[in-house]
Amino acid sequence: MAHPTTVDHLLPGDHVCWTFDDHERHLAALVRFLRGGLARGEQVLYFTDTFLPDAFLAAAQAYGVEVREPQRTGQLQVTTAEESYLAGGAFEAERALDGWRAAIARARGQGYSALRVAADMGWTVRATPGIKRLAWYEAQANRIFAGGYAMALCCYDRRLFTSAELDHISAAHPATARAGAGAHEEWAPMLRLRRGSEGLKLAGAADRSNSEALAGVLHDLVADARLLSDGALPLVVDLAELTFADAAIARLLVGAVAATPGRLLLRGARPALAEQLAVIDPGQARAACSSGSPA
Repeated sequence: MAHPTTVDHLLPGDHVCWTFDDHERHLAALVRFLRGGLARGEQVLYFTDTFLPDAFLAAAQAYGVEVREPQRTGQLQVTTAEESYLAGGAFEAERALDGWRAAIARARGQGYSALRVAADMGWTVRATPGIKRLAWYEAQANRIFAGGYAMALCCYDRRLFTSAELDHISAAHPATARAGAGAHEEWAPMLRLRRGSEGLKLAGAADRSNSEALAGVLHDLVADARLLSDGALPLVVDLAELTFADAAIARLLVGAVAATPGRLLLRGARPALAEQLAVIDPGQARAACSSGSPA
């Protein structure tokens, strides 16, 4: 399983598929995640499917985390999947996405520095109406997290899913912490997506393992670019910190620009990516190599 210390490297804006196969180490990771958020003045939500809420809170207290006062103030909230994702008796992807937007608005309004969420996803293996849209939901959630205020740790028990299922789910996350992550060397999210008023900033690496996550955010960016008024500055995809992108990602980027002529630009591509872009669209490659304001 992923090492518990991997959760220490998450920042607001991150959305990570975190896999485990041991409940004791899963608990240790959750407590670290909780402790870090409380110390930073963030609101912490945990949607549990592995532990009973009272049992988890007692364990966190035993680990040395004072949970009673944060619970009283609302800074810490622990609920079950039935009370959150399945509150309507089924999984409704759009309702869940609206729930994230509302939770972010509440946390901002209450003055928290960020919103930090951990979610056990074991409930997704049950025969639940709407569950076939899980991967779509995870990909669309990146549009919300890319705003840079909320972070999410989606906890998937490897024993409940096939490798193919986990691959499908992980592609909807910008980063995945799989078995062994952080055990021998420091781990960091593979890709970070940050959306600002000027566009989108990419940092890290992008390939088929997180392609659906990037596609979801680019789709949102394209929609916004199409709404720009004539004469408005184009939106920018800042590639300066994108250290690697495979050919499929290069095509995805060029396709987004082609869908919004003059309204969406690529900037700051490194030489290796610029070469790939040149194969697809030489003109776009020249533009992407130029410097531009980061998103």
